[in-house]
Amino acid sequence: MSSIEEQFQLMQKQLTALQAQINGSSPTPMQSVDDTASQLLHSLGTRPHYDWTPSDALTALMSLDTPLHTSPTFSDTERKAIIESYLPMSHVDYKAPATIPTAERAMNKGQRHEDNSLKHLQYLLSAAFRPLDILSHELVSLRV
Repeated sequence: MSSIEEQFQLMQKQLTALQAQINGSSPTPMQSVDDTASQLLHSLGTRPHYDWTPSDALTALMSLDTPLHTSPTFSDTERKAIIESYLPMSHVDYKAPATIPTAERAMNKGQRHEDNSLKHLQYLLSAAFRPLDILSHELVSLRV
């Protein structure tokens, strides 16, 4: 019992020391009060924020001034025609890689169903991201 009480007292001392450290900390000249408050909330870093606006040519090329969520969408046939127009995408029939046979034998019915669902999602994501990969490749190759 005494060891538990000792641990409890030690934890209380640590908590008191941390509270004193928090209350006694003052911002450095390069640090604002807001910075210290955000550091105390969590230890996870945040992404840096970049103020970037696309050039007029890029805005016109990609129709970035068109509202994304309220503009009319393409029909399925138009969307498929656009994706298929990219040479690396034409007539590609993507199949997700097969599950390792030993792993598949160890799966129960629910796990097999989940695995097939994940493969289907992988297929759908490949259809969405492949045109973006090609676009980024074209933009990078234009710079070089």
